[in-house]
Amino acid sequence: MPASAPTRRDAHVLGSHRTILRFGTVVAICVALTGDFATGADAPAQTQAQIAASQWVSKGWPLLETYCIDCHSSDYAEAEVDLSDFKTLDGVQRHSELAVHVISMIRFAAMPPEDAELPETAERRELADLLDALVFHATCDLRPRPGRTTARRLNRAEYNNAIRDLFGVDVRPADTFPSDEVGGGFDNNADVLSLSTMLMDKYLTAAEDVTAQLIIDPSTLVQIDKTFAGETLYVVGDTRMGTFGQRYVAPDEFAWFDVEVPVRGEYTIEVHGSSRIPSHGPALVAMHTADGTLGAIFKLEHRGGLGDEDFDSARITLDAGTHRLFFQRSAVPASQLDKLKETDDWKIGTSVSPRFAELNDESLNESRSVDAEELKPDHDINEDNFPVRYRGIVVKGPRASTRSDLPPGQKQLLGRLPERRHDRYADVEKAARNCLRPLMRRAFRGEVNDDDITPYVNVVKEITDRGDSYYEAIRVAISAVLVSPRFLFRIEVPESDEQREQARAGEAIPLTSNQLASRLSFFLWSSLPDDSLLDAAKRDELTNREKMLRHVRRMLANPKSDSLGSQFARQWFALGNLQNRDLSDFANVHSSGSADDTGDELAITPAMLSSETEQLFLHLLRENRPVAELLTSERTFVSRPLAQWYGVDFPADVEDREIAAVDISAVGRRGILGHAGVLLLTSYPTRNSPVQRGKWILENVLGTPPPEAPAGVPSLEDTDTASADATLREQLELHRADPGCASCHRVMDALGFGLEDYDHFGRLRPEDDPARGDASGELPGGRAFEGAAQLARLLAETEERALADTTVRRMLAFAIGRELRPSDRCFVEAILEETQDQRYRVGDLLEQVILSPPFLNHQAEVPSL
Repeated sequence: MPASAPTRRDAHVLGSHRTILRFGTVVAICVALTGDFATGADAPAQTQAQIAASQWVSKGWPLLETYCIDCHSSDYAEAEVDLSDFKTLDGVQRHSELAVHVISMIRFAAMPPEDAELPETAERRELADLLDALVFHATCDLRPRPGRTTARRLNRAEYNNAIRDLFGVDVRPADTFPSDEVGGGFDNNADVLSLSTMLMDKYLTAAEDVTAQLIIDPSTLVQIDKTFAGETLYVVGDTRMGTFGQRYVAPDEFAWFDVEVPVRGEYTIEVHGSSRIPSHGPALVAMHTADGTLGAIFKLEHRGGLGDEDFDSARITLDAGTHRLFFQRSAVPASQLDKLKETDDWKIGTSVSPRFAELNDESLNESRSVDAEELKPDHDINEDNFPVRYRGIVVKGPRASTRSDLPPGQKQLLGRLPERRHDRYADVEKAARNCLRPLMRRAFRGEVNDDDITPYVNVVKEITDRGDSYYEAIRVAISAVLVSPRFLFRIEVPESDEQREQARAGEAIPLTSNQLASRLSFFLWSSLPDDSLLDAAKRDELTNREKMLRHVRRMLANPKSDSLGSQFARQWFALGNLQNRDLSDFANVHSSGSADDTGDELAITPAMLSSETEQLFLHLLRENRPVAELLTSERTFVSRPLAQWYGVDFPADVEDREIAAVDISAVGRRGILGHAGVLLLTSYPTRNSPVQRGKWILENVLGTPPPEAPAGVPSLEDTDTASADATLREQLELHRADPGCASCHRVMDALGFGLEDYDHFGRLRPEDDPARGDASGELPGGRAFEGAAQLARLLAETEERALADTTVRRMLAFAIGRELRPSDRCFVEAILEETQDQRYRVGDLLEQVILSPPFLNHQAEVPSL
């Protein structure tokens, strides 16, 4: 840590904030966040529920009783599943989560098992539909709630992004934090975002480290304060030395020196000297840089005493390095200076003196060679011959606020600094308040008042009063902001007494505009609201649907919405697991397009592979394309190495590691099922895995995760093989002969075999490749396909709603930070109905998620403290 950074001796200043942080954690555990759902008219809903219940009793329950109750009753509950309560609407309501699981098992044909009496296809469909309708009305008719969301801390990505957006630096301190737990597929799930003692210490350390990089006390950095006395000045032309060390210079001659500047910044040049002829008045001295450019103008008054001198100063910005500065008296009277500045010959920074054309290395070198005799004091100097004298010239700086070696955002962050008088600062409270107010507003995601700011200002005052620098004090105050629960936690609680009463009664409460701003920004950006969003919240605009949607579209156009790819899409499709895969087989991809030793190696990385799928999702979102194009898109987004791997052309004007859109239709790929990252992720290190690929499609595309394998069922490797040279398909067929395996593998394997066109690294095998397996298959209902392209098209045509349903469920879970519950089914269905006519466009789905009751409301219980 730099010497100027806050040390552990300042820890006592943050002690109160550590206590607040721990207290805030307890509060966060107690607080629950949810919303409400405005139902339609009660009478029609009651009628529909009664119809569903009547049909269930007359048709559904007899089918369940015939095929399921023998194994799942109160007398014999296989796998601890008792379905005997499902006879009534009340029973289904009490066990709605189990009912949802049963529906998926029936539709998936996982149950009943192969060795039991099996329903006909029509009976299976009818049973699932009737139970589905009953569950819908059981969970949606009885005043459904959007659900309760636990107060949550920022996860690692959100913390990094918040620091980036607060301070404009991408330092990523959370990379050293413990990994976030995952719940329901996402690491922003409030129910699993715990806070350990170790993480609390990490927060404190990160706050100190971040502020140490953001704010540096300029007094601790290298500076210069160099005086060039009269005898050390070089003079081109005639010169004399005075009694008190002054350097007398003839008219139109130059005094000069070289100065080493340590860092770019604004330096002060002080010229100490005087005019020697009283009748001429003040002397004008022009300072030129090495190329003759006018850099500053000084005015030196007449001084009659031998040791009395005037001085004038100017500020000039200098780059780091050696600078040669020339000083020349002007014959122009000082009284004409204002008029002269309006002419082209006297414009600072642009005018160039013609005298510099006469200067050469010979004359400059000659001026350096001054012997001791020439520097002896002369007691008889003619004033007319030497009308100006220099006692010394001082170069000092740079000014603290202009240094180029300060952190880039320090000036904007600190604003106006307090004035230092001797060893004390003046107006510390005012300066600290002006610095902290806008920072705390952004960090705390809402308006802050004087009472909020005062404790942090007092920290600054306490530290400066004991003699430490303002820079150190403000670092400690900002560190305290960064460990405040209001920064680390997203806690949404009712704000009015009326709302608190409603919360105690278990009623749903609309989010405030500030709470909506925070939900929007963390959903779309995985970060803090910007000033525009906070301003809109202050004006209460976000409670207006159209105004809120305008902000949503503005935010999606911002590059920060790329987090919907890197956070949401990556976790949805489990692409983070690519970090654990060996990609050595990709290493032979070269920029030359060959694998020779002369090309620059461009290894394919996990980031390149996951980025392809993330960018496709972002493209469909921003262009508002139908969700089915996740499966059928002929465009993908790759770097040059991956394009070469696929065998497609890459734009010549794009850098190798940049991402470009390319057409992959010519090489037989379509959508995410043709993405190398997905295909690699769903394979073993040495071979394809139709089972893993089929399971991935069921979970992430169709939203129907298969159940866990029954206890005692052998793995594929432990199954007796048909013969020593049996194909993988033959081995799986034998595996499915086990009744405990057949129900799950029947659909799962068929989906996986559809991707046998690709090897375990996602390379498309030529049709004549002997290693290419049989990529044909058939899904329930006689839906046959041949190869990955046909499978993708078939799923897009027949399972479009299932894909849209999966998208909405994943999107909603990510947006509100919790796993969905059976009661959320109503909201998902409402979103699907709203977007069905336009083929479930991704942008529309996202907007409807934002407009849904679970997003706009919360049902909060006020903690008892």
